[in-house]
This record gives sequence, structure tokens and C-alpha cells, in this order.
Amino acid sequence: MKLRQFLDFLKCSLDPTKEIVLDAAEMDWEGLYRISRMHSILGVVFEGVQRMVEAGDKPPRPMLLRWIAAINAIKEKNQVVNNAAVELSEKLRQDGFESCILKGQGNNLLYPNVYGRVSGDIDVWIRPLHSEAQNVERYQNRIIQYAKGQKPDTYVCYHHLSFNSIDGIEVELHYRPSFMFHPIHNRRLQEWYRVHADRQFQHEVDLPDGVGKVAIPDEEFNQIFQLTHIYNHLLHEGIGLRQVIDYYYLLKSGAHHLSDVERVELRKTLHLLGLEKIAETMMWVLSEGLGLEDEYLIAPKDERRGRVLLYEIMRGGNFGHYDKRNIQANSPLKKNIQRLKRDFRMMRYFPSECLWEPVFRLYHFFWRLKNG
Repeated sequence: MKLRQFLDFLKCSLDPTKEIVLDAAEMDWEGLYRISRMHSILGVVFEGVQRMVEAGDKPPRPMLLRWIAAINAIKEKNQVVNNAAVELSEKLRQDGFESCILKGQGNNLLYPNVYGRVSGDIDVWIRPLHSEAQNVERYQNRIIQYAKGQKPDTYVCYHHLSFNSIDGIEVELHYRPSFMFHPIHNRRLQEWYRVHADRQFQHEVDLPDGVGKVAIPDEEFNQIFQLTHIYNHLLHEGIGLRQVIDYYYLLKSGAHHLSDVERVELRKTLHLLGLEKIAETMMWVLSEGLGLEDEYLIAPKDERRGRVLLYEIMRGGNFGHYDKRNIQANSPLKKNIQRLKRDFRMMRYFPSECLWEPVFRLYHFFWRLKNG
């Protein structure tokens, strides 16, 4: 399926006010399904397919049944993850920690169909109860020891560690929501997280079907946090459309409410944290690739970097799993070589993070020796 045809259909799937100009006979259904699965956005694209069905313009029956089966599986998985998120939050509270569910089930609430987003594992930001405004270093070791007591073989890294799965759903505990490679930008980012932390742990929402409440980040926090998440994965192994669509719905839900003063302050924050270039890059992809209207954009559009990002997204698929340039890194040496190659390839577009990534990796090696 041609990229332009796919993106045109995706725009219509994201925005029901846009008319679908292709008919079923013209559609490359296998291509549409394959690319949607590659990016873990079958549920999103099915919104457009469903509109065609409702208009009487149906895809071939075997394809429609295949898609419906996938949608039912996505919904069932989301229901399992919703219950697991509530169960995890309650367990952590009983064990003396407050929690905030990152991405995942919180992002689902931004979608027109709360069961349409493909769910993954559970990432949860935690800190000891009554730890308001404290630096992470003051309680980081307590979280690490707690996790090791629950799961002795837990893998510890700079911002998160693995934890026991719940109902088959993998869990990662975060003491830092995310990080930057550049030391100054990272220090500023961690301080920004510290200043905004209290509100996130108190921002509770109801998950669908009355399964319970969990805390999730608010829109202001996610505009920064999810951008750092996209940036980090882009430079590590790749990023897919699922994460970009998360950001699409995030901005669509709140960015147009920003006043002129708030927009100026947000752009100052992006600059201070070293996120200005990736923000401008994302705005072009969201606008030209996904059809997001200018009123929702939080930064100017950078076409040169935007085209590079869109190419990387479409070539790599979800987290770069389909990128043939990514070798099977079954050893630390191969993994580091792969990252160096990616740094070299992306350096001309995002020099700050790419130049500091090898330095951060060396620092992280010694950090793990001390804390892991």
C-alpha cells in the first residue's frame, strides 16, 4: 500500500469529520491491515473501516472478520490491563507507595473508543507515601530494595526496574518517568518532574466499566513526558505510529485550550529541557502526516526533520521492531554497536542527544554497578 494512501485513510480514521474518498474496491486491504498491525494501531484504523461498513461500502468478508477478531482481542486485553492497573495501584498503596500510571491505560481515555488502543505492559511511576517534593535519590534505594524483595531477579536501570507481572501483564516500576542523555537537560527535566510530581499522584480518574480508580498524569505533564518518551525511543531503536497517535489525541484534547501566555511558557519549557527540536519535528508529522489542525500544535513545524521522523516511523514500525537495520542484538556488544550506528545516523538532526548518548551509557554502566 502506498504511504500517501495509508496516511490519507489514517487521517479519516482519526477524524470522523473527514470524508473517506476511497471505496472498498480501490482499497489495498491486505496492505492496510499489514501496516496497521505493524504499528499496533489496528483499533484506530478500524474506526475508518467501520465508517465504510456503515455506509454500505464493505471490505471483503474474510478481511472484515479478521479485523473484527483483532478488535475483540484488543478490547479483551484492555479489560485485563485495566483490572491489573487497579490491582497494582492498590497493592502498591498497601505496601506504602503511591502510584501514577504512565501512558497506557491513561492514554486510552483520550481515544474516541477507550478500548481501541492496543495496550502493552504497565509502566507505573511510584514513590513512598508522604514523599511530596523530595528528590528521587532520597527514596530510590527504598524502591529498589522493595522490588528486589518482591522479585529477586529484577532488572534495575536508571529510570525504572522490572516487577512481578499481574494477570500476565508485565510491570515496570519507575522512580523517574523518563530521562535525557544530555546531563544539563536531564537535570532540568528531573527537577521539572519533581516540581510537578504532587499533582500527578493526586490526579485520579475512573477507568472504564467501573473497575476502579488510578492516578494518571494530567495534560500539561504529558505534553512534556510523552515527548521525552518518543524522543528516547526514536534514538534508541525507533518509534511507531501508536505513540505518535497518543500524542495526537493528547494535543487534540487539551492544546487548543492553551492561552497565548501558556503557549509561550510551554515553548520556553521545551527550549529549557532540550525538547524544542523534537517538538517542532513532531508538529510537522502530526500536521502533515496525521492531519492535526494548527490550533492544536504547541510549536512551529520543522519540515526537514519532520520528513526524517516520518520516514523512520514508517520504516521501523512499533518501537522499530520491523526495521531491518536493527540487528538481533543478542549480546551487549552488538546492542551497543547498533545504538552507535543509530546515533551516527540521527546525529545531524538531533546532535545534542546523540553526542551525549555514549557518555550516558558509560555513566549508566557505573550507575548499575552501584545501584543494580
